[in-house]
Order: sequence, then C-alpha cells, then structure tokens
Amino acid sequence: MFKALVTCLCLAPLFSFSQISTIDLVIKPVPKPVSRDTVADNWNLRLPAYHTLSDKAKDVLYWTNYCRNNPQKFWDTVMAPILAAFPKLQGPEANSLKADLLAAGKLPMFVLNDALLKTAQAHAADISRKPSPPSHTSTNGTDFGTRMNRAGIKICASENISIGYSEVLLSIALLYLDIGLPERGHRKALLNPTLLEIGIGCSAYGKDQFFIVEDFACAQ
Repeated sequence: MFKALVTCLCLAPLFSFSQISTIDLVIKPVPKPVSRDTVADNWNLRLPAYHTLSDKAKDVLYWTNYCRNNPQKFWDTVMAPILAAFPKLQGPEANSLKADLLAAGKLPMFVLNDALLKTAQAHAADISRKPSPPSHTSTNGTDFGTRMNRAGIKICASENISIGYSEVLLSIALLYLDIGLPERGHRKALLNPTLLEIGIGCSAYGKDQFFIVEDFACAQ
C-alpha cells in the first residue's frame, strides 16, 4: 500500500516559534470542486507577477485566495469532501477548522510581493537541492528573520512550509487542519486578516515529492 508523507512546519510571526506535524495518508484521488472560483481566478490574473509563477505555485495561490474570498464555501466545497475521502483526517482539528472558517467571514485576498516571491522560491530551491531536512533555516544557516529582513520585510511576517506528493490541494488542506499542532500556526497565518502579501516557492523534493514555501507579510 502506497502512503503519502506530508510534513508541515510553521514559523509565525517574525522571530517566533516553529511547529511540525507529519501525517501518513493512503494515496488516492483528491476531490475538487467541479468548477473554478471566478472571483479568485480574476483576482489572481490581475496580479502583475502571477504569470511568472510555476503551475504548482499558481495552484497554491488559487486555493489560498479561494479560501480567503469565501471561507464557508471553502469548507463546503473543498474541506468537507477531502475529509470524507480521507477519514483519517477527521477529528478535533477538522471540527475547529470548520468553526474557524464559518466565523472568519470574507478576508482580503493576498497580493503577490516580488521580494517575498524571490525569497520563498530561493528557500524552496535551497532545501530541495540535496534534499535537506525541511526547515525555516537555510542550508547555510540563514534563519527566517534574516531572510525576511534581507527581503525588506521588517515586521509582521510568517512562513508556512510543507512537503507533499503531487497534489497541491491536499498539502494546502493539511496546512489548514494543523493536525497535532495545538497552536494552529499554519491556519492562523492563512486566516490572518492583517497578512495581505504573499510569496510562494515550489520545488521538486527528492524523487516524487515537492516542497512548498509560503511567506506572508502585512502591507509593506
């Protein structure tokens, strides 16, 4: 039986804490909504840097802004079907996520920050190159706070990282669930209304996995 290993870490906010969760899942098709969200698509298409993204990075942005635009719809059309397909993910984290999404209301969708795009992609490529153990610290020892400062981000920054198999949506869903992480650091970053800018990096990790980096900041 094939299994997917998804490892998620979070560092939030700047100079704060890190959390890690590892989940084994049987590989199977991941259910998706039958139609695209035109509001999220149109928003993303208007962002100047959108067309520079890889296909996987575009997927990360799409699902993230899909949720920001309508958290309740994201629960109904994305999370509920995934939880039905993967019963192992059902539990207190799923229950708290439902409550958080229904209470969130409409959130501002993320805009792409060029500096965050560069640092997120550089970190994804750096960790994936060997591949190295997933970390918020670069292989040369540069920590998250230093990377953010070099990108011109002085305050209000967070970072989510994830290793998964080929389906971006499942990796994103696991970040929202934060299974085994009582602080819910990934979810808090994704649903934080003060975080408005994002950079996304994606890189192949080993033979058949990929590494995702999401760097967030408030308006700079």
